[in-house]
Amino acid sequence: MKTLWLNDRQPDENGDITAVIENDRGGRVSTFKGKNIEEVADKLLENQMKATLTISRFKQPDKGKPPQQNEPRQLTPTDKLRLADEMTNPEKVVDAVTEIFTATAGTTPDRIGKRMSEQEEAEYYAAEAKAFVAAHPDYITTDRNRDALFDELKANGWDLTRNNLTLAYDTLKEREDLELRQQDEEEETPQSNGGASGGTPVPAYAQPAPEPKPLPRPRSVATGIRNSDATALAPPPPKRQKYTRADIELMSRAEFQRKLQDEPGFRQQVDAMGS
Repeated sequence: MKTLWLNDRQPDENGDITAVIENDRGGRVSTFKGKNIEEVADKLLENQMKATLTISRFKQPDKGKPPQQNEPRQLTPTDKLRLADEMTNPEKVVDAVTEIFTATAGTTPDRIGKRMSEQEEAEYYAAEAKAFVAAHPDYITTDRNRDALFDELKANGWDLTRNNLTLAYDTLKEREDLELRQQDEEEETPQSNGGASGGTPVPAYAQPAPEPKPLPRPRSVATGIRNSDATALAPPPPKRQKYTRADIELMSRAEFQRKLQDEPGFRQQVDAMGS
């Protein structure tokens, strides 16, 4: 099946814009005409609504997986006499024991190990409900919607299965008895900011501010040794400075820059170390 717009979505000689649905052999299945694209779209929607209603009518409720119920029965005196006789017959003893057990327990021996527990029952129904919700993204999980679905199931005598929930949902939706999620109510999910995985870029104002990188402090300062210090002459007594090389080495970059700008004599002392 495929869809086509005839005449490149332009009006034909009769002023009609035409959209068609064709099968795999090129045969036309449906034709939708209108004087503009909006009219064509309205007819498409009307046809889709009718098709959905028709399909829903063909859906049939199914049976769930209820827990096995035991139904014991009383053996009559006639049964007891007959079974007592069969118990002595090697050919009938097994059938006799099975009949006695089934009457007393309400179930056959082979079904004892297959009985669904309450936990298994709850898990089964929870899985069916979860599958229904996943298949209907416009369904909103509210007490009102839940009660409406359960009431519809009960009114029709349907088991709680994903198929029967869908039948109830379609009926309630047609009656407008459900709260449904609109398309514009879909939650926006954060996207990655481009990159190899694609996605919609996140605006700059929505991105977290990058952490400021610490400014590196000077890794080394001048040793203060001059060419004349390399001679055999004794150096003059050193002048006491306010800061030592170790002091400057321990300064942060911000503190170092601030002292260069604001503290008189600091730049001269640093320059003297490097001269």
